[in-house]
Amino acid sequence: MFISKKNLITAAALSVVALVLVAIIATNLIRGHRKKVEDDRIAGLIADGTVQLREALGKAPTSAAVAKLDEYVQTAKTSPNHEKGSAAEAYLLNARGIARQRAESERLAREAAATRSALASHMARAERRNTTWLRNATELKRRVEESHAELERSFKSLDALLNNLPDTEKQLSAHVAASALLEPGEIDAARKRVQQDSQRAAAELEQVRRIVP
Repeated sequence: MFISKKNLITAAALSVVALVLVAIIATNLIRGHRKKVEDDRIAGLIADGTVQLREALGKAPTSAAVAKLDEYVQTAKTSPNHEKGSAAEAYLLNARGIARQRAESERLAREAAATRSALASHMARAERRNTTWLRNATELKRRVEESHAELERSFKSLDALLNNLPDTEKQLSAHVAASALLEPGEIDAARKRVQQDSQRAAAELEQVRRIVP
């Protein structure tokens, strides 16, 4: 059966169009799949980061927990989705900062308690009061003041990081489920604990200040 040159050209053109359409559809499907995979990956990072953050607020975080959050931060930086990756990075950076500062506050609280204990022990030997005793008492009180000043700065930094957390969560609200983030009540409770710890440390320092060598 004779096929005209015109028909051959038309058939070839239709074949090219069909191939182009198939290629476009395949490309869109691949892009859609990659986007879903990336969205799921970021959502997983956020959920895992929140688990680590929640644990850090419940107990003194370990260096391993902080390292895990840092790993999540580095992974978020590699996201091809700039908007979602940036929002995830900001949230995880804040979570890492909270975990680090929480660990630092715990360390400084122990140091402050140790300096208070050392001063109390020294003051209990007041019957040995002399120039050396007075000089040592003054030095011990200085160490108490210094350790408490560092502790107070740590508490303020931790409270500020917790205060900023809702803003970083808002950036993620369009990308992840609310269940993947800390609830407002959890953040408020964490801030309240920090503020109470700060007040308790201030009261303990005031007791020390009333001790006159």
